Amino acid sequence: MNLPAPRRENSTAHALRIVGALRISRYTDASTSPEVQEETVTATGTRMGGTFVGWAKDLDVSALKTTPWEREELRYWLDRPDEWDVLIWQRMDRAVRSMADMADLGRYAKQHGKRLVFASGPGGDKLELDFSSPMSELIMLILAFAAQLEGQTIMERNQGAAAHLQSLGRWPGGVVPYGYKPGRRTFADDNEGWWLFVHEDPEDPAKSTADIRRSMVARAIAGRNYSEILRWLEGMEAITPKNHRAMLATPPRKADPESTWQLTVVRDMLLSPVMRGHLVKRDGTVVRNADGSPVLQGEALIDDDTWYRLQDALKTLATGSSAPRRKDGHPLLGVLVCGVCEQNMFVNWYREKKGSRAGVKKEVFRCHGKQHAKGVPALSIQAAGVNAYVEEQFLAHMGPFRRTQVVRVPGVDHRAEIADLAADVEELASRLGHLRGPAADVVMKQLQARSDRLEELERLPVVPAQEKVVELDTTWADDWHETHDRMARRSMLQEAGVRVTVWPPERWRAPVEERLTFEIGIHVDPEADALEDAAYQARL
Repeated sequence: MNLPAPRRENSTAHALRIVGALRISRYTDASTSPEVQEETVTATGTRMGGTFVGWAKDLDVSALKTTPWEREELRYWLDRPDEWDVLIWQRMDRAVRSMADMADLGRYAKQHGKRLVFASGPGGDKLELDFSSPMSELIMLILAFAAQLEGQTIMERNQGAAAHLQSLGRWPGGVVPYGYKPGRRTFADDNEGWWLFVHEDPEDPAKSTADIRRSMVARAIAGRNYSEILRWLEGMEAITPKNHRAMLATPPRKADPESTWQLTVVRDMLLSPVMRGHLVKRDGTVVRNADGSPVLQGEALIDDDTWYRLQDALKTLATGSSAPRRKDGHPLLGVLVCGVCEQNMFVNWYREKKGSRAGVKKEVFRCHGKQHAKGVPALSIQAAGVNAYVEEQFLAHMGPFRRTQVVRVPGVDHRAEIADLAADVEELASRLGHLRGPAADVVMKQLQARSDRLEELERLPVVPAQEKVVELDTTWADDWHETHDRMARRSMLQEAGVRVTVWPPERWRAPVEERLTFEIGIHVDPEADALEDAAYQARL
């Protein structure tokens, strides 16, 4: 990533050249916001009588997980020691949270003759490290140890809090997944907590991240590869994940104009179970409860059926179709049927026996004829003519239309489970009256558990599942001409609901098209529909 040109200010030949350094793990932490850090650093530099020649602003960067040289903007200045004299942070923990990192930074400053200054040291006064004295180096390591210990304590506290929230079925915090926005809600235990809600923006499609992610899913199911989806995202100027997080920050951050979509980001988003509302670890695995069920952290963007269709499409994209090929498989299998028995036609080959083409193999479609009435022969027809006819008819009927893909959005309906629980409660309650002692205690626990679950489900409203039709950016003709894979074309025919019927010939050597009928799903031509409506209105 190319860094923007650093901000520079004019300086005199003898003035101290200062670089101000800011770092924050999460921008939403108002107590250590970049603005507060910058104000403190600026005041310290002014008191020192120096001139700022630049800034290293590394936001959303953890000091526990990165060394100073792994932070993009700070590394820019560390690699250019001849252009500055003093490096100022607000506090030491803004610079490092590791004794090893502090030792490396101290060696660097000693080697290049640089001054490291912290605006707020112990007691609140300015702290400047003088590396000409061994005592200063010892003080530096002691303070670095304190910063490291504090960082470890914070990390362990956060991990404990996250684990507790996971056990309760809450969003534990962290990076907001694309397509979601965090919000507060009241859970079944009557306690409030954080939850991930679907993020939609009806006024700006380029910022409606839930719709964008569903459109990515629709394109993948329709056979688009990662590069094609990436180009679509870039073409529509869809908000990037980084800028999505900036938009939802408190307070909102400015969008980074240099933030771009990456192929690996597209791939990871399509493979992530986050879209199902599941809590996912960094390695991509789902966090599960003791009973094996996934831990939820938010609403589902897509339903289970769409998720499995997506994974099948991505698996095919990565390895090709793994389904075993049928011996009678052909490009029109499931599309071409016999008009007599309505069974699929299969492919066959025969050799010409006479004429100049004697010995040449020809492909034909044939019906097995097992379900025909006695005396009605099995039908056969030349494959080349049928293939040309189907292509011509398909492009004529469907070619101009844009392709669409249906993405199902899950609903909420626990009525079946409520009925089962109500029956369990009634049955356990009737048994409880005839029991006493330990047996009664066990049944009582079962009864209470089912009663609590029943009460929880009865509070939830019934929300019907919805279907979102996503219009793709290519027509049927575009996709037909782009691929020469015969099985891919067959999938397109089946998706459009094409059915081609073969009839017995009515005369000797009848042309292929006379023996075929072409049927397709109902698709309204907008222009024809408008003309028909105008004619209808004129008749009124």
